[in-house]
Amino acid sequence: MQNAVIKQQIVATTGIIYAGENERRRMAGDLHDGVGQLLSATKMNLDTLLERLKATAPENLELIIKTIFMVDEGCREVRAITHQMMPKVLLKAGLVPALRDFVNKIESRDLKITLETLVLEKQLNSNTEIVLYRVVQEAVNNAVKHAKASLLDIQLTIDGDGVSVTVEDNGQGFDTSRRAEFEGLGLKNIVARVTYLKGTVDISSSPGMGTLVAILIPLT
Repeated sequence: MQNAVIKQQIVATTGIIYAGENERRRMAGDLHDGVGQLLSATKMNLDTLLERLKATAPENLELIIKTIFMVDEGCREVRAITHQMMPKVLLKAGLVPALRDFVNKIESRDLKITLETLVLEKQLNSNTEIVLYRVVQEAVNNAVKHAKASLLDIQLTIDGDGVSVTVEDNGQGFDTSRRAEFEGLGLKNIVARVTYLKGTVDISSSPGMGTLVAILIPLT
């Protein structure tokens, strides 16, 4: 009965994660193809209107320029949201380029991030890459928001034995025995996603000693 319950939990978790990623992909596509295209067309019309109104009253020009600025801001927001939901570089180029793009876009004067990758095996399937990307993204975001660290090291190895990922910071750490604090940092989501890939995750931390998230995913 215990084995049956565990299997049911795995099936339920798998379904939730799979459905969630499909929904992210769909919504990102809808935002890009729907709202994004509409904002782009509106921007083109406003640019044309601006040319026609250049000889009119200054207050009209000011209003048009402000409106164009607002549309530009909306376009940037849509691009940022769609990238966060389903990065194009992940779908087009794969996991390693997507992680490099993600790390390069993190702006922090106080935190130095290093990413080391060693890929000795063929490309992973798309579903595995998406879930692994979410896992690393969650671990890095946790460190950026909560660790108060100055160094963050990410290592990814893909070889014949599987996938190994470590995310380690030198921040304030936390007591892993305090379950509410443990789950409150989003680490529960990491464990669920790794379980979905039939892998293991080990989270080592203690107050003042930083945090290490070590993940192993079998390829078979």
